[in-house]
Amino acid sequence: MKIAFLISAHTDAPQLKRLINALPDESHFFVHIDRKSDITPFKQLMADDNRVHFLPDRVDVRWGTILQVEYQMQLIKAALDFPMHFDRLMTLSGLDYPLWSNSQIVDFFEKNADKEYISGFDMATEGVPDENTIIYRVPRPFFSWSFLSNKRNQQLSIICRKAAYHTGIRKSLILPNGMHLYKGASWWSISEGLAQYIYDTYQGDKTIYHYFKDSFGQDETLIQTIAFNSTRWKDRCILFKGHYPGLIALTPLHFIVYDGAISIWTEKDLGTLMKSGKMFTRKLTSEKSRKLIEQIDYLRRN
Repeated sequence: MKIAFLISAHTDAPQLKRLINALPDESHFFVHIDRKSDITPFKQLMADDNRVHFLPDRVDVRWGTILQVEYQMQLIKAALDFPMHFDRLMTLSGLDYPLWSNSQIVDFFEKNADKEYISGFDMATEGVPDENTIIYRVPRPFFSWSFLSNKRNQQLSIICRKAAYHTGIRKSLILPNGMHLYKGASWWSISEGLAQYIYDTYQGDKTIYHYFKDSFGQDETLIQTIAFNSTRWKDRCILFKGHYPGLIALTPLHFIVYDGAISIWTEKDLGTLMKSGKMFTRKLTSEKSRKLIEQIDYLRRN
């Protein structure tokens, strides 16, 4: 079982090293470090690990913008271009940590080789409440003009978004190419075949970029929209029907509590994490989670 872990990170190099060291030896790790962060400590800590591949072209990531999709696609492409076949491509953040043993992780993916662990909910489904869709229907222009600071560009984007909201300008939940908008989570595990299809479709159908460039939460919708609108791949994915299930349910293999800010786990949370049944959790930090990591490692070994 060859797994390519696609990791996005911007802080806490020691914790990223712990994460990588905790995962199966035969894996490879494709790592994107936010351009705003100093990459030196990351490279220094992992210089002797030939399984770790840092992306040379780094994105200045801005939350809630198409830039989040840019680094996702760069990570996918890096794994696809690598001279090795991968059975799985799996997204992680640098502050994630496995709750299952490596043998459990490998065994799970071997037994479920025909399944894609990417979830989606059709936002264009008739009857979805307005409060679940409004944030995806109001245009959110993204500005990155070089003659303005990041703060000024962000302020301009907010002004335009508010103007669109109050004047009633709305995006359709169906793309110009006929695709329905699907909502999922940034954390998924898919086959190399589906990853290739997603990358090729994104590169080949420019209507997708133009639709999502002024959307919300593209890192949780664009890849899902491509996957779930494919007649070949959609039945292998995890489709939610009925009422909008929420982001926790749409995160298939990660235990994450979305409550304003994502919680940082400590040793007092061990029971909660292990009872979750999920393969990974986030987030853990060097400063606050050392004892918890020791406890998790003990349980994983035993």
